[in-house]
Amino acid sequence: MAYSFKRYTPPKAQRRMRRKLWSKVLGLLPFGRGHKRAGKQPPIGLAGVQTQRKKKNFSLAKTLPLFVLFVLCLVGWGIYQLLAHTDIFRITELRLTGARSVTERQVLQLAGLQQGINLMVFNASAAEKKIATHPWVAEVRVKKQWPSGVLVDIREYMPFAMINQGGESERKLSYIDYTGHIIAEVQEGGSLDFPVINGAESDDIAEGLLVQGSKAEGALQLLHFAARGNALLPLQSVSEVRITADKGLVLYLVDHPFPIHFGSDYLQYKFNRLLQVLKNLYDSGEINQVAAIEMAYGDNLNKMLCRFVQPR
Repeated sequence: MAYSFKRYTPPKAQRRMRRKLWSKVLGLLPFGRGHKRAGKQPPIGLAGVQTQRKKKNFSLAKTLPLFVLFVLCLVGWGIYQLLAHTDIFRITELRLTGARSVTERQVLQLAGLQQGINLMVFNASAAEKKIATHPWVAEVRVKKQWPSGVLVDIREYMPFAMINQGGESERKLSYIDYTGHIIAEVQEGGSLDFPVINGAESDDIAEGLLVQGSKAEGALQLLHFAARGNALLPLQSVSEVRITADKGLVLYLVDHPFPIHFGSDYLQYKFNRLLQVLKNLYDSGEINQVAAIEMAYGDNLNKMLCRFVQPR
């Protein structure tokens, strides 16, 4: 029988081997990971284990609030999903206020309001942006009314006049408001009880507004003067303001067919003088014999020409 003798290992070497073994074992444990390998090694034994346990407890103290927050978010998401599929918050009522030209059907289509949609998942802000794309809508506010209602409050543009953007051969009438904003094209059956600005060109309009300083904007100013409520020349008595190349702005009345030539400047001064002239013509009874009025004869603001119909 043959014997193999164990190799003799000094006591110090054995202690070093045991320390390396313990270090490897502790490194595999959760509280033993991440310790510094360089420099002085963590103590081995009961004191070292207590130190590692303190580090482990400190790590749990940091992660526990995050875990609780995750659980709360998970519970909240579950509650939201439950309410989003319940019949309690199904939209059954739509209140539409302030709308004249905008119909309820158009609001439903633009806002994406379908029968049976849940109020929890309905996006009011997105609905406001979509409804605002309607040409007649100036402002809109969409508000949820729990548990199953939606309020849509609309402020529409108010038509002040009409403008013809297609010239005499091709009429393309559109409504404009007091500020010169082009609202929408006049549809068949739409109201025509507004004064018309004729002869506007493409240069007179930019981004849906009358260009400031343009002839079309000057025509709108004449309508503003008439809208002040003077009994001699109210807005309702104005039929048309025509933009011409040679005579500038020409005003036409509803009850009298003669043209009133304003030119292109000093409109406020000329309009005030026109009121005086009309008063004299009405008082004298000569208003029906007028053929034309020029508010600045020969480009002289102090001269005005009133042509009368020649007697036969």
